[in-house]
Amino acid sequence: MELASRSSHQPEERPWLREKVYDPRRSRTVELVKSSVGSLMKDGKRVSLAALSARSKEIDPDRRGVSESAILKNQEARLCYEQHRSWKASSRNETRTLKPRGVTVTAGIKGDRDTARVRYRYLKWSKADLVARLVAVENAYAALQERWVKVNEEFLSWRLRAERAESQLRRGQKA
Repeated sequence: MELASRSSHQPEERPWLREKVYDPRRSRTVELVKSSVGSLMKDGKRVSLAALSARSKEIDPDRRGVSESAILKNQEARLCYEQHRSWKASSRNETRTLKPRGVTVTAGIKGDRDTARVRYRYLKWSKADLVARLVAVENAYAALQERWVKVNEEFLSWRLRAERAESQLRRGQKA
């Protein structure tokens, strides 16, 4: 004999439950989220899940508010939140790989850094990201090399001018 648990029943099997319990709760969540979004935007505050949850507790006459998970599980409330949130998510079609934060190579690299940690970080990157980083490093190296040559040429020309001036002074003192 097979026993079915009570939790296995779908809401479609109990339309009265959906009508009397689930639908009112969903609409309450949506109304509180919309009111909270409006209130936060009116006050010039950031719209986030935590801020919505906290503001909904302030607005709700029962002071129960709406939890962050309730906002995310309710499609209409989530849509309202996503339309008004302060941060913008990346598109869902992108692959979720760790990407290099910036391609600036020379800024912030220390000689005594933990190379094992750097290696571990690079191992998490995709091949395309590593290639981009390598090209950036090569470009930065080439720019530094050109700068080094230019500075050395300027230094040598300055030194030659100084030596000429010194030799002219010596000749002037001898005469």
